[in-house]
Amino acid sequence: MSALPAPATLAGLLACALVAACGGTGTESAPPASAPANSAPASAGAPQSCADRRARHDEAGGRIVGGEPARPGSAPWQVEILSSPAYDEADRAYDATLAHEDPCKIHLAERMPWELAHKCGGAWIGGGWIVTAAHCVDNIPGFDGREGNVLTDRRLRLGTQNLTVDDGLFAIDAVVIHAGYSRARKLDDIALVRVAGDPRIAGFEAAGRLAAVALMGPGDRDFDPGEELRVTGWGWMGQRNEGDAVTRLDSARQLQRNPADLQQLTLHHLPDARCDEEYGAFFGPGALCAGALAADGSIEAGKDSCQGDSGGPLTREEDGGARSLVGVVSGGKGCGAGKPAVYTRIAHYAQWLADARQAAISGQVVRLPATTGAGSP
Repeated sequence: MSALPAPATLAGLLACALVAACGGTGTESAPPASAPANSAPASAGAPQSCADRRARHDEAGGRIVGGEPARPGSAPWQVEILSSPAYDEADRAYDATLAHEDPCKIHLAERMPWELAHKCGGAWIGGGWIVTAAHCVDNIPGFDGREGNVLTDRRLRLGTQNLTVDDGLFAIDAVVIHAGYSRARKLDDIALVRVAGDPRIAGFEAAGRLAAVALMGPGDRDFDPGEELRVTGWGWMGQRNEGDAVTRLDSARQLQRNPADLQQLTLHHLPDARCDEEYGAFFGPGALCAGALAADGSIEAGKDSCQGDSGGPLTREEDGGARSLVGVVSGGKGCGAGKPAVYTRIAHYAQWLADARQAAISGQVVRLPATTGAGSP
């Protein structure tokens, strides 16, 4: 966001699925040359093409856009989902041979270590549990042709709003994904992650570095028209127009960057009809519509969530000043392209989240369907 000279934006929606899909070690998968709006990354065709090109070479010789840095300690529930990339000198030498706009270029010389590792966001809800988007943990790709494993290829960063602070890295113990989610369908984009037991967590909570965020329930007050909401994340900060290809470059053809400091952006709750009109079948009863409203009622361009913000928290202020979790960054069109964005509606999944806690199995990824009749209207 404001960490860059150019205006930043909170962009991490559906496009964020792309960054979340990048692997954790070895050579990072490149974004496809293009991807349909509000869709997950295209098939493995583009990443495989990049891998083929690298092999021939060797043989021959998911930010917030338009946001601002979050106040220190203002989001103690914020969690990062990250990988552990390991690039050697051969990787860096090959990457340096690729042109700036080559979709296979990872930009290893320009990007900081935390940018290469960052995948998604999440929200700490206490008791060892983190709420995130299903697309952040579902069928992640691995490296070198192997199948990815979210339990071993992803880690969690807790207790900090700065990605250079490394004393809060934790292993994942279990994952529960909503069985209704698929990359083609995109609805029910919610998952529950359990962190591996660690005595540091109690210390973080005692020190105020980590605090659970309350969940909006189906019986809680409804949203006021245009109610202000806050989205936070470490996603890409450059604006990407709706028709632009999903690559590591923004619409100005500048390299997309991830900030070290957590960014925040004020959005507004929007009527479901606005997202239903924009996204059709990709917007359902478990989704929430939000965007930055301009004075004339239009969606303000240059303010949005983007790749890398996926799974992160959307909160609102309750009476007394405390914040509650109302949504999870899910999908959208472009980054700051003047379009409303889709968030997973937490209140709709109250029963599912309770059931998921019981269904979690250590060392496994479980797919859990919804309980019949559960959720809010």
